[in-house]
Amino acid sequence: MSRSQLPSGQDPFTESSAARAVLEAVRLAGAPQPHDLELLRLGENALFASPAQGLVYRVARSDGLTAKVEKELATARWLVAQGFPGLPPRDEFRQPVSAMGRLVTFWQYVPRSPREPLLTDLAVLLRDLHALPAPNFPVPVLNPFPLMLDRLREAGAQSADRTDAAVPEKDLAFLVAACEASEGAFTNLVTADPAVGLVHGDAHRGNLLRHGDRVLLIDYEAVALGPRTWDLLPTATAADRFGLAPAEYKEFCAVYGADVTRQHGYRILRTVRELGMTTWLMQNVPHSPAAAHEFAIRMDSLRKGDHAARWHAL
Repeated sequence: MSRSQLPSGQDPFTESSAARAVLEAVRLAGAPQPHDLELLRLGENALFASPAQGLVYRVARSDGLTAKVEKELATARWLVAQGFPGLPPRDEFRQPVSAMGRLVTFWQYVPRSPREPLLTDLAVLLRDLHALPAPNFPVPVLNPFPLMLDRLREAGAQSADRTDAAVPEKDLAFLVAACEASEGAFTNLVTADPAVGLVHGDAHRGNLLRHGDRVLLIDYEAVALGPRTWDLLPTATAADRFGLAPAEYKEFCAVYGADVTRQHGYRILRTVRELGMTTWLMQNVPHSPAAAHEFAIRMDSLRKGDHAARWHAL
């Protein structure tokens, strides 16, 4: 969504504007006011926690994303009903709530465990997720391109409003061209893949939570119908780009039962995944020197076609 598409007078999506939306949503929903609000993550959405209230508040960038947010809630309810270890929404509160031009949802808070989830936990959860029956609610076909192009349009609109463009115009042009060059091959691959089914869409270890003896798979924003290999890409990319040890990657593949790097279409899937990761990071460039530095590293490697350059998680 570009700046010109934002509701008139809406603030940019920052920690402070998202926190104000949380406080307004809490008031509208009749939930307890959080006095210990802490930011967990700021990216496509903002996530805040109130440990005292046992709640996590998820803030979508716009209240025009109702269908997407309703899908997240439906996915969570369905997974729990299937006995799958997902994160339940807190449905004692009316949700989603439109507040200050954003959509806010309420989720169960899970304290951080001293035992971090393992890659093998992710492999087991993906194997079990991919074995579930078809869901009983509408799920979109996997298509990451509209979101990536919206991010690029918004970054372009922001740059047009500044004398010192946060994201260089040449980088935006390169990413737009790269998306357009990849879209046809990706669509053909998804259409022709016989193993299409429910995919998480953003299946990495950061979307796992350990809750007692269970490990939960969280964050259902990108849930879609697509090739199940899409869910294996983040771990393969961790090995290719982020220094994951080969032995750990081999163990992940053994537990899941497949190695995406050996499957047809891996290169195009990886290219699209990396474009998505880079456009996601790009959103934080205006207010994070670390994001700006890492974005420059990724752009250099994408331009050069360097598939082995080390990237860094932020």
